[in-house]
Amino acid sequence: MKLPRVLTQRPSPRMPELVGFEPRFDAIPTPRVHQPAEVVRPLYWWAKDLRANGDVLVDARFDAAMMVATVTVRLASYQVVEVVRRHDDKPRLPHDLAALIAEGVWRLGSLGWTDELDEVIGLLRTLGLMATPAVVKPSARHIPGWVHQPDRAVRIAYWWSVALKRHGWKLYACGDAVAQHGFIAEIPCGDGDPVLVVYPGGMPADGTAASALANHLARLGMSQRKYVQRVIGDAAAGEGRVV
Repeated sequence: MKLPRVLTQRPSPRMPELVGFEPRFDAIPTPRVHQPAEVVRPLYWWAKDLRANGDVLVDARFDAAMMVATVTVRLASYQVVEVVRRHDDKPRLPHDLAALIAEGVWRLGSLGWTDELDEVIGLLRTLGLMATPAVVKPSARHIPGWVHQPDRAVRIAYWWSVALKRHGWKLYACGDAVAQHGFIAEIPCGDGDPVLVVYPGGMPADGTAASALANHLARLGMSQRKYVQRVIGDAAAGEGRVV
């Protein structure tokens, strides 16, 4: 009896599209002799487009057990965004590069191209197009211009706020219940109006000063939070400036 022929070739997904960022399958410029499979090459070109915009791909992975793709990007504004594509999500057109990459990773992973995904993601790290930022460390240095220095915990909050303000962030409601004892940030966008983002206390740490500050504020006592508001925010003036 003739046995049925086993299907050994995986189907290639139709890669998602975004105007101006159509999928490219060109060879990847790399000193390696072996090229990644053609089907995964668009991820390289999209990561390259991200970097050209000043953003950086931090993580891209596919959970085969849960059928979920997760992509993390640190924007040029220093904001970290995470896009999750689940198997039961309603189909929708990607609106930015992060969502485009997440959709591409999901389509590849769901059709069994996980080994090839791992290979191209490793190549992105080697080529510097995917990087995990160094975890920020607290600083308790004295605050310039203050004769009577606040306590160590307040100084730590001050220096984390300085790091955020260097990226143009404005901070409000530091330690307040409205921000779940974290803070509210007004974050500049290069191509539009600023966005307001709540960074709650107890949020997952992402290695940035933003999550570090939010979680630190949630651990402060009431008097310390009030002192922090004097030091790093001025909600009454409509600004979040370091004084």
